[in-house]
Amino acid sequence: MANTFKKLAVIVIVATTITGCGSGQNAATRTIKQVTDGVEAESAGIKLRNVLIVKTANGEGVLVATVINTSDEADSLVSVSIGGAMTTLVAKSSELKKNKPIIFVGGSANADAFIPALERAAGERIDITFTFAKAAAVTVNALVVNGEGIYKDLVRSTPAIPVEATPAP
Repeated sequence: MANTFKKLAVIVIVATTITGCGSGQNAATRTIKQVTDGVEAESAGIKLRNVLIVKTANGEGVLVATVINTSDEADSLVSVSIGGAMTTLVAKSSELKKNKPIIFVGGSANADAFIPALERAAGERIDITFTFAKAAAVTVNALVVNGEGIYKDLVRSTPAIPVEATPAP
């Protein structure tokens, strides 16, 4: 009986060491934050998630992103620029209430932002600036991807209210 217990204890110790379960709270797999091609950023409780640009077959640069306000104070999205060019931005609402996201592209999309002619190729990066009414503007350096694979048939929002863009400072 004691011999069987020793064998079992050795197997458990070896298994946890080999599988990395013994790495503890700082294991490399516990600290992964970004799991998409898109980049992430934050400004005063407003979180930008999975930000990237899709270059469509007709050369448009379409924004893919989710903007979420985690703050108790409401804010609004004033404008988005891609590579310094102001986007055509339309949204059901530009208001950012707590935990009510603005989603660009996808089945839950409630906004759309694009530039008519994107001069960057897939694999390159481009600056995207989000300007808010209250929070500080955020610029991210995002990846440009081709409109193929999962981005081939983009589900874009067709909201009724265009958002008047104001030039970024």
